[in-house]
Amino acid sequence: MEQTQQIKIIDRVNLTKDGLFVKGTKQDIHLQQGSLDGACAVYSMMMCLIMSKVIKRKEITDLDFRHDGRKSKGRLVRLFLEHQGFIRKGYYFKDLQSDLNKAFRSKINSICYYENERTSLVDDIIEALQNNLPVEIGFTRKGNKNGHAVVAIGYQEINNSISFYCLDPGYDLQKGQFWNNILQVNTDSTAKYNCLNNQEGSVVTIDEILIIEPK
Repeated sequence: MEQTQQIKIIDRVNLTKDGLFVKGTKQDIHLQQGSLDGACAVYSMMMCLIMSKVIKRKEITDLDFRHDGRKSKGRLVRLFLEHQGFIRKGYYFKDLQSDLNKAFRSKINSICYYENERTSLVDDIIEALQNNLPVEIGFTRKGNKNGHAVVAIGYQEINNSISFYCLDPGYDLQKGQFWNNILQVNTDSTAKYNCLNNQEGSVVTIDEILIIEPK
């Protein structure tokens, strides 16, 4: 008989019949990137900040919202959404962490891990989710140099398989959905590409993660 475990979802979110919201609010969490830019890492980071309640959705989605560049939120939004513009070549997480800390150090702590620096990024992801922190995950598709970033909000472990339930900025999140991608890791595999990206049906490797914790 298979060993099963209930799905663990971080307590920063509410799962409702209308979809996924920040706990205690009516703020939608999911952000979908434009089809021509490569800013999935920034969109994913913003979802983490929304879930952590250090920034409000309207502050980054309302084009008429006036940002005070003297304050941390204003610096953050101007840096990533105005000064950077389209980010066609993507964003390494260490660069993202550095820019995030410069703009928002008073509000958050951020930790960045790379696959070659850690015994297991999977263990780091699970630990963060158990502590109710969303995790930004960067992965690379096999046979494709282009990377992608998503946000894990929960997980489930069944025997030798761990499923991370993710918000993917590259795809829509339909009303009533709680996630729109699943990264499924085969913990018994010794191959580099031991993870299945269910949204695309592609084999991937998890390369880096970013964990954001509000102060």
